[in-house]
Amino acid sequence: MIVAEDLKFCPHCGAPVTADDVKCPQCQTDLSAFRPDAPAPKKLNLNALYSNPYREGMKRVHDQQGDEPAKHRWHWPWSKESK
Repeated sequence: MIVAEDLKFCPHCGAPVTADDVKCPQCQTDLSAFRPDAPAPKKLNLNALYSNPYREGMKRVHDQQGDEPAKHRWHWPWSKESK
């Protein structure tokens, strides 16, 4: 990765850039990642990717109503246990 005090050329395409440019005027590459005072990139929230919105919403509904959600007991479909 190229890090320089003042970029004179785009590290991706080589087009001339000024110190005020946030993106390369030629290829639209984000130049803030190549500047030394660049903020750290945001971390990806994996919980948001793998969460179940229906389950989370039902938890909120049960919390608002003050009742306990029924515990679901998982069983094999072919077992003789009744639901």
